[in-house]
Amino acid sequence: MTTAPVAGTLDAAVHRFHELLGQEDSARATHHRLRDGQRAAGLTPGGRLLSHVLRPRFMSDTEHARVCADGARLTDAIHRLAAHALRTGAAGDLVRQHLALTPEETALAGTAPLTGPFTQESRLDGFRTADRTAFVEYNSHSPVGIVSQDLLCDIWAGVPVMETFRREYRVEAVPGCRWTADSLVSAWRTGGAPGGEPHVAVVDWESGFAWEFEALRAELQGRGVPAVVCSPDDLHYETGRGLYTRDPDGRRRPITVVHRRVLLNDLLSRYGHTLTDHPLTRAWAAGACVMVNPYTSHLAHKKSVLALLTDPRAGDLLPEPEAAAARELVPWTRLVRAGTTTCPDGHRTDLMTLARDRRDRLVLKPNDDYGGRGVLFGWETTDREWQAALGRALLSPHVVQERVTIPTASYPVLVRGRLRAEEYAESTDPFLFGADSPGCISRLSRTSLLNVSAGGCVAAVFRVAPRTP
Repeated sequence: MTTAPVAGTLDAAVHRFHELLGQEDSARATHHRLRDGQRAAGLTPGGRLLSHVLRPRFMSDTEHARVCADGARLTDAIHRLAAHALRTGAAGDLVRQHLALTPEETALAGTAPLTGPFTQESRLDGFRTADRTAFVEYNSHSPVGIVSQDLLCDIWAGVPVMETFRREYRVEAVPGCRWTADSLVSAWRTGGAPGGEPHVAVVDWESGFAWEFEALRAELQGRGVPAVVCSPDDLHYETGRGLYTRDPDGRRRPITVVHRRVLLNDLLSRYGHTLTDHPLTRAWAAGACVMVNPYTSHLAHKKSVLALLTDPRAGDLLPEPEAAAARELVPWTRLVRAGTTTCPDGHRTDLMTLARDRRDRLVLKPNDDYGGRGVLFGWETTDREWQAALGRALLSPHVVQERVTIPTASYPVLVRGRLRAEEYAESTDPFLFGADSPGCISRLSRTSLLNVSAGGCVAAVFRVAPRTP
C-alpha cells in the first residue's frame, strides 16, 4: 500500500505552500493577483469571487487517477441503466418508475434521433476520504465548472508564490476547455456530421456563468470552428435549410452543433408542451444538428438514478464490474414513496418508517433540481421539520440518501489584511466526456452544502509531485 507515503507527500506540499505564502507580503500579493485576475476574466458570480482561498487543491497523481477511474466506472453504469428508459419491457418499466418522468419528459425522450451521444459531457459530485470515494449526485446537463477550472488555473499560473512553488514541485492542471471543445467536434462527427462542417452555438439564457461560454467560444474560434453564444429564442429552423441564428445585420449563421447549457427544466417552464415544436427540438429530431447534451441526458440527471444503482432489482441489468462500482461508490438512495424497501443492511422494511427513524443519518433532496435548492440535512433539522418535509416529499418526487463522510481541509484566506487558516468541507467532482474522466473540480464550503450558487467557492485543482533533485 502506498497511501501513507502519498498522503505524506501531499501534506508536505501543502505545508511548503503555506510556508511560502507566509513569507513577507506574499499572502497580500496573492490575494490581489487572484482578485484582479478573476475580475478581469469575469469569474464573479453574484458579484463575488468564484474562489477566495489562497491555495489550490493539490492532489497526487495516484489519488487523481483513482478518482477519475472511479467516476468513469460509475458513469458507465449510470448510462447503461438510464438507457433502458427508452426501451419497452420490464427493465424499461422499472427504470421509468424510478426516474419518475413527467409526460413532457417522456415525450421529448421519444423524439431522440437514432444517432448522436446519449450524454457527452457530465460531472459526478462526491467526496474523497482516505478509504472511500462516494458520489452523491450525477449532473448530466452540460455542467458548469469544467471551463472555470481552466481559467482559475491560468490565473494561478501567474501568481508569484506559485512560480516559486513550481521550482520544488511539478504542478499540472487538466485543460478542461480544450476537452470540452474536442467533445463538441467529436459529437458532431459521431452524430452524422450534419451540414458538412461544425458550427457551434452555446445556448442558454442570461447566465451567472457567462465567462465559461465566452472562453469556450474563443477556444473554438481559435481552432477555426465558428461559434456563437445565443438564447433558445434566437434559434430558427427550416426543413431542408437547417438550424440557424441571425447576425445583427440579419445574415443567416448556420448551426450544426448545439452546446445546450440551458436546463431542460427551464426550457419546459418557458415553453411547456410546445417545446416539442421548438426549432431546437425539430432540428435535433431531424438530425439537422447534434445537441450536447441532448434531452435524453435528462434521464440520467434525475437524482433517483442513484436509487436505481442501489436497488437490488437493478443490479441484474448491469455487468458485474459496473454493479460492483455501484455498490462501492454510491451511498444507499431511495425515491420517497409509500411501501417497503431494502435497508442498507439488506433487510426489508417500510421506507417511510425508516426515513422518519433515521433522520440523523439521511439527506432529503428534490429529485430534479439544482444548485442545492431544497436539500435538507436530517442532522441539521428538527424532528418536526423533518416529518413535515417527508410529507411534502410524497407529493413531489424526492430522494432520501444515506449520509456520507464529508472531508474537510484547511485553506488559507486573507481576513482584514491578516492571513489565517479556515476549515472547509471539500468535494471531489470528476468531469467526464462520454465515459472518459480526464480531471476533476473541487468545491469548498463552510457548511454541508457545497454549491457555488448557495455560497460555496471553487478551488483550482492541480496534480503535484516533488521534483527530482
